[in-house]
Amino acid sequence: MHKSLPIVFLLISLLFLHACSPQPRTDASPDQVTEQPLTEIPEEKEEMRRPADMVPFTNEDTATTVLGYYCWSESGEYCSVEWEDPRDLLSGAITGRIRPGALIRFTMGINPAWTYLSDNNVDSLQDTRIDVTQIFKGVETHYEDVGLSLTAPEEPGLYFYLATVTWEKEMKGQANYAFAFSVSPDY
Repeated sequence: MHKSLPIVFLLISLLFLHACSPQPRTDASPDQVTEQPLTEIPEEKEEMRRPADMVPFTNEDTATTVLGYYCWSESGEYCSVEWEDPRDLLSGAITGRIRPGALIRFTMGINPAWTYLSDNNVDSLQDTRIDVTQIFKGVETHYEDVGLSLTAPEEPGLYFYLATVTWEKEMKGQANYAFAFSVSPDY
């Protein structure tokens, strides 16, 4: 009897747990079942809304880029993103290296899910506006509509950048990209 007591106790516990577990409703007829609308955007739609990665590069090196705020307006109205401090966005990111006065060029790969934003161009930065804010020793310098390149400063040091890219074609959009370059003549 002593040996069967733990088994009986275990069976009673399992029966109790099963009785307390949620059970499907049996009182609702099939015509009362209603479908719930989707509240989340499917992954493919969400990916379509994210701009592709912008790549700042030189002849010798590439900087890691972090995508910040971005927005799209499907109604054809312009939208704009708020300014972000690239030093905060780049926490722990790898900086590129560049010689003083060298050229920083920009490119952007095409994400097949959002090629409609650029008329399927090979370079998704064509026909865009790129405004760049440079931060060095706490001083901000703004460059408007730089095209696809920017000249690196002459003074050595670590420079942080925030590039604001604006699309003005069939979809109106804007995105912030943060990156940094270490300027050094010893590169």
